[in-house]
Amino acid sequence: MFNEGDLMGLFDKIFGKTEKGEAPDLEEIMESEGDVVNPPADFYVKRIDLRNEGDGDMAIKELTEKNIIILNVFPLSKQPNRLKGIITKLKNHSTKTNGDIALLSQNSILLTPSNVKIVKTKKKPKGTVIS
Repeated sequence: MFNEGDLMGLFDKIFGKTEKGEAPDLEEIMESEGDVVNPPADFYVKRIDLRNEGDGDMAIKELTEKNIIILNVFPLSKQPNRLKGIITKLKNHSTKTNGDIALLSQNSILLTPSNVKIVKTKKKPKGTVIS
């Protein structure tokens, strides 16, 4: 019979040994050559750091050019009223242009141009029992 240590040793040999709790360095794995795209693409996925209303307007401009935006809202997180106003403006633009908007994390929002929809999962109501 195998004990737990023997099985872990076997898995280490098959999959490669990693230290407990040690996450791979994703930046190193995803290392790229920068923003050079060759040949040019029809559309892009762009990240914008939301620092002010001008950055919100830049996101709208990028959406009209059919680009997908990952909006980093962390820079405005200490100014909730400004942040709420800009997000409301972006939501209205998405509705008006048949685009879409979704929360990726507490600091990131995904915005899509017209006729590009985001598949969203609905949260289960609290107290729902899964059988």
